[in-house]
Amino acid sequence: MMKRKAQGMVALAALLFSAGTARAQDLIKNLQLDVFALAGGSTMVDAQYWLSADNLFHSRFEVGPKYTLGVAVPYGKLLSIETAFSAGPNDMVVLNTDVNPRVNVIYPVRFYNGSVGGVVHAPFSRFHFRPYGELGIEFDRYSPTDAAVAKARNQGFAAVATAIMTHNDKFGLSVGAGLDRKLTKRVTFRIDLRDHIAGSPAFGLPFFETKDNLGSYPVTGRVNNLEYTAGIVYHVGKL
Repeated sequence: MMKRKAQGMVALAALLFSAGTARAQDLIKNLQLDVFALAGGSTMVDAQYWLSADNLFHSRFEVGPKYTLGVAVPYGKLLSIETAFSAGPNDMVVLNTDVNPRVNVIYPVRFYNGSVGGVVHAPFSRFHFRPYGELGIEFDRYSPTDAAVAKARNQGFAAVATAIMTHNDKFGLSVGAGLDRKLTKRVTFRIDLRDHIAGSPAFGLPFFETKDNLGSYPVTGRVNNLEYTAGIVYHVGKL
């Protein structure tokens, strides 16, 4: 009796395993993914002005290179859901406008971004280029490098002799558009423009000076990080 039960359980397990394997094979067979790698540049639009020790200071961000990796899952011919990660430097430049000669003080900063969004392709193409639009949500990290943190601590920030800088994490929106141009059945050339919108980063510097952090950075508003990239999209799976 026990032997028959054991044989039945083995047979049931084999049947379930076979069914699961067949289902997994069907899923793999019908799998479709668009894997993309892009490179280009970015411009962070976030000019700020503030007073420190009765001097007017100005800050901005340098243009820097940007690199993006991502995966999109197509849903039909027009819609896809995309997740992407991008990174690159956008150094912060601080200037005292009340002194001459004016000297730029540079704090190296790295920008990291992870996003999830929807991409809608147009049902037409022009000159073999197919336009698309994108809208999504994202998580941004504005991170001063170790060199920037040490510079603020040892050389100061704005008019103060020492300050403490750290990273800022922000939730934001991603709005974009681009053009796809098929090169082969699986390979597509892509031109992409994105605007990453979030609150202006303060890098841990308080709005007003405190006893723990003498450096203040009273920033308000939002930052627009404009990315302009191009690269390759590779289609994986069923055509």
